[in-house]
This record gives sequence, C-alpha cells and structure tokens, in this order.
Amino acid sequence: MMTLNVPLLAVASLFSAVLTVSASDNKFDEAGRLQQIAVGKGWTTVTTDVKIPLKGWTKTLSLGDSKPGVSHANGMHTWKGSPADGKAAFAVEQTTREVDGKLVFDVRATAQAEVETEGVFFWIEVPSENFAGGSFRSGAQHGTLPLTLPEEYHLCSGITANTALKTPSGMEIVADTAPAASVLIQDGRKWSKHFSVLIQLAFGKFAAGQSVSMQISLSTTGAVDEAPAKITLDPAETLYALDGIGGDYCFNIESPITRYTLDNLRVAYARTEMTLEQWEPENDDGDPAKINWPALIAHDVPDSRLRREFELLKEFSAKKIPVIASVWKLPPWLYTKPPDEKNENNRIDDAKWPEVIECIVSYLLYAKEKYQAEPAFFSFNESNFGVRVLFSPEEHRDLMKRLGPALQKAGLKTRMLLGDVGDPRDTLAFTTPTVNDPEALKYVGAISVHSWGGATAAQYSAWGDLAAKLKLPLLVAEAGVDPAAWQGGIYQNFDYGVREMAHYMDLFRYARPQGILLWEFTGDYGLLTSNKFNRNRLVLTERFCFQKHWCDLTLAGSEALKIASDNANIQCAAFKHSVDDKSTLTIHVANPKWTRQATIEGIPDGIKVLNVVRTARGELFKKLEPIVVTNGKVTFDLPGQSLTTLTTQDIPELKMP
Repeated sequence: MMTLNVPLLAVASLFSAVLTVSASDNKFDEAGRLQQIAVGKGWTTVTTDVKIPLKGWTKTLSLGDSKPGVSHANGMHTWKGSPADGKAAFAVEQTTREVDGKLVFDVRATAQAEVETEGVFFWIEVPSENFAGGSFRSGAQHGTLPLTLPEEYHLCSGITANTALKTPSGMEIVADTAPAASVLIQDGRKWSKHFSVLIQLAFGKFAAGQSVSMQISLSTTGAVDEAPAKITLDPAETLYALDGIGGDYCFNIESPITRYTLDNLRVAYARTEMTLEQWEPENDDGDPAKINWPALIAHDVPDSRLRREFELLKEFSAKKIPVIASVWKLPPWLYTKPPDEKNENNRIDDAKWPEVIECIVSYLLYAKEKYQAEPAFFSFNESNFGVRVLFSPEEHRDLMKRLGPALQKAGLKTRMLLGDVGDPRDTLAFTTPTVNDPEALKYVGAISVHSWGGATAAQYSAWGDLAAKLKLPLLVAEAGVDPAAWQGGIYQNFDYGVREMAHYMDLFRYARPQGILLWEFTGDYGLLTSNKFNRNRLVLTERFCFQKHWCDLTLAGSEALKIASDNANIQCAAFKHSVDDKSTLTIHVANPKWTRQATIEGIPDGIKVLNVVRTARGELFKKLEPIVVTNGKVTFDLPGQSLTTLTTQDIPELKMP
C-alpha cells in the first residue's frame, strides 16, 4: 500500500511565462506548471508540479525546476525534464490535453539510478484567500477548509480517486485520478498562502529504470464573479502617512538596470549592502579602539564592489533619498567559526563585538567624510533567519544597546532598524525583547519587515499596529512575492508581476507602511529584461511599469485615504498629497482577475477631471483619455490583470531604454 510521509514544509508556487492550452483560460508556465484553470467565463488560480522529495526530505526534485523541453502536437502539450541531484536522477514526462471540459495530465517518472524517495507527487496548490472557509472532500472524507491556520496542518489523507476543494461561494476544483492514489490535503499557510493537495504516485525506493505513471484530471464547477465593482472613497478620512516608495540596490548593482531605475523612477527610499568583508577582510591592527584608516581605505579602489556601493550612497545622498544600509556577511574572522558552504546562520564571536562595532562605525564614518553619505538606518539582514548572521531575539535587543551608543558617540545620524525580519508571518516576537527594553528602544529609528510570501490581514496589521504604538515608521525593506523566483528567471514574467501588483495593494491596505522597497531595482530580480538578440539592450516590462505607477504617482509625503471596494477581486488604494495650497489625489485600482467594470464614488467636488494611465499584459504605462467626473463619480473598464491609476497629477512620460 502507498503511504504518505509528508513533513510540514514550505513549497513555493513558481510562476513563469504562460502557455494557453486550447482557446480556454487554462494557462501553464514554460516549465509545465499549471497557473490558472478556466471557470465559466473566467478563471481561478491553481498551480501544479511533479515533485520527488528524496529520502529524509533533504532535497526535492521537480519537473518545474528541471527546465524541461516542451513540444506541441494534435492538441497535446508535452514537457520532458530530468530533475537530478548528484546520483539521484529521474526522467519526468507530463502530457496535457483538454477532454470534455477537463484538463487531463498524464504523468510518468522513471528513475535513472537506484534511489530512495519520500514519494513521487502530483502537487496542486490553491490560494487560501479564495478557499478559506470553503470545504474539501476526498473519497468518503469531507470537512471545512479553515479560516485560520490550525495546529494540525494535515486536514485529511487516504486512498481515493476523487478529491475536491470548494470556495465559500461554491466554485469547486475537482481532481480525479486513475488509478486511485494516496491523497493528502494540507494547509500550507505556515509558509505561504495556499491549501495543497498531494497526490502520491509512488513511495519508497526506486530501482534503476523503474517507472511510475498516473492520469490526473482537473475540472471545475460553478462560476466566477463578473459583477461590476463599486469603489467608495472617503477623502475626509486619512489612515496613515506614506514617506515613499523605492527599491533595494544591494546585489548586481553594476547592471545597467540600476542606472535605468535611478533615472526613470521617482525613487523615494533605497537600501544598500555594506560589504564589510571587503572593507575589513582582516583585522586592521588588533585594537578596536584605534582605527587603522590607511589599511581600510586601501580597499576602496576603482571598479571594486566597495567603490560602487559608496558611489551609490553618494548619489542617494545628493538626491536626498533616505537609505537603509544592511549587512549580510561580516568578515569571517569575526565569527565563532568559519562559514560553511551555505554561509548562513553565522554567529558573532562574543569577544569580537568591539571589533564588529569598529568595522561598522568606520565604514559609516568613511562614507560620511569621503562620499558625503549618511544612511538613515542600519540593520543586519534577516538575522532572525540567519541570512547571513544569526541573532536570537535577545541578541537582537543587545545589538541595539551595543551599536546604538557607538553610532551616537561617532556623531552619526544613522539609527538602528528594529526587526528587518525575513517574512511577516509569526515573526513579530523577534522584536519583543527590544520593545520591552527602553534602553534598547531609544536607539531604534524605524521598524522593518520583509514581505516575502505575503501574510494574512491580521499578520500584516500587527506590524502596522506595532509601528503606531511605538510611533516609529514601518518600512517594508524587501517587498517580494517569492524568494525562489530567481530560479529560471521566473520573476521576469508578467504573471509574477501581477502577483507583485496584488501584493503591494495588500501592503497598502493592511500593513500601512511608511515606506516600501522592492527587491530589487538592480539587475538582481531585475525590472527589465534583455533583448534576446542584443543582451546589452534593455527591454521594458509590465513589472517595471507597475513600479512606475507606485513610485511616480504615489508621492513621498502622501496620506493614505479611506477607500473600499464592494468586490473582493478588485483592490484599491488612494493617496492625497498636499504642499502649501496645492493638493493632488491619486487612486490605484488593481484587477488581478478577469475583465469587469468599476465605478468610483466620493471624489471631492473640486475635481472635475482625472488623468488615467494603465498597465496590463502588453500595455506599458499607457496614457488613456482623461475621465470627466460627474457628481463625484466616474465609471470605467478594468481589463483583466491590470493596474489603472486615476490622478489629478500629470502623467509622466515613459522613456524607452
């Protein structure tokens, strides 16, 4: 009998270029992973992959990560990949076709050598925000898809040929298997925002040449919501201040994308990496009370990484852009032991703390004196996760009390950043020891959270509430959807951009931040791509244009206004910016789903016309005809997967790279 042996781990949904199967709204990425499935006149998000975790879950092989080749013939689409890790290797083939309204997958996996596995799985994920509060059935078992993450993540398991997940509104996704298989339904919200269905093709040890195959059919029942959206603006009620939108300039800063974003986006916040392992690769003289300036300055040479980041700091300072300076890696001599291959979870030698402080302070003093640049904030990147230096919550508190006074004594304005944690889910406790220590808290200038993977409304709001309680700015120092999307350049594609668009709207609505910084505005997770025939020529993308909506039309120093949509599929945010007697209004309306109409009510009486710009698939920051406001109301069309901005500001030009 096949059995399930599945640990509670995160599995990222990977998005890439889309392939439309037949004429429907079924779409796959270039690696054979389903992205969305047709439902009536619309579609819903569903992701699939073929996954093979090795014994002990030490590594998971997958069709999607193997860069499979694809072929098309007679309405059938076949992906063939060879996922491998050392001697563990499989040949995986997935053929897909539409039959009588069903999407049929034929999956085969063949071991290329003897290998022990935890199983071969056809893995299905659906977004929890759509399905929470709905129901599941698997054979004779049935139950509720919980509204919040339960202690027991495994909702049900057993042998069945029929499994279904249903939304609260009644739209259902059905999976049929031939033959019957072991199926697990799992709540994956500890790591992401999905419910998962794991269909197990086989389990255990494979001999070389041994194959397993199965047919899985996906279908849907019900319909999607096509109703127009009514959006209500209350211009009299302000919610929070927004200091600005910007991006990270940490890795791959030599890319031409760095220059393009600086010249073509209104960057209001920036973040840089402090490469201290290049600033002080060896102890300068052994006495932390005496800075050996000649030894340190000698490392600032033309065309070096160190020189480039100092020059970036200088440019940000000249443009009056506030900067977060973050440390990923310290010089190895400051750790308790040399870093391993992964270079993660490194701990600082407690006896070396005076040297650590000297290294950081000297870097910042040199940036101030030589490059006239003084970062607003300092942090160790994601130290709660050990990326790359690991702190306990108490050690994070002690960092404030160790480094904060040293920065002040050196005459630096740089303040400490509280948190800078790797995701917004259940990480707030990392800040608690500092929050409860007045001596540590007085050196904190802002709170930071990274938004990888997203969060529930309550989890986001908890960060906003903490910032309000402490009267400190909340910065989303790394805004991002999927931390694994660098694999295969998945972040470059339109569907990933749509996810980022919806992600920003969630941040505006729930987290209420004073600053949002996208990972990144450089060639790392780059907002532009390269021409396939000339790699030196940049190509604009919808992702860049989404950022242009945020950066150029959501002005630094704005106030967020109360605004709400009666349709959960339509997201909106509104901002007022006032200087002297002049005031501007900007409304962003995001439609990550299918086409519908929208009406905005409550526009102030003095506004008679709104300028409009829109980004959608193949439509890059397109200026539309201005809309006339009638009785405080406008009505307009929202194309599928689009961001529309209505504003009293002039629409800036989009310059080609």
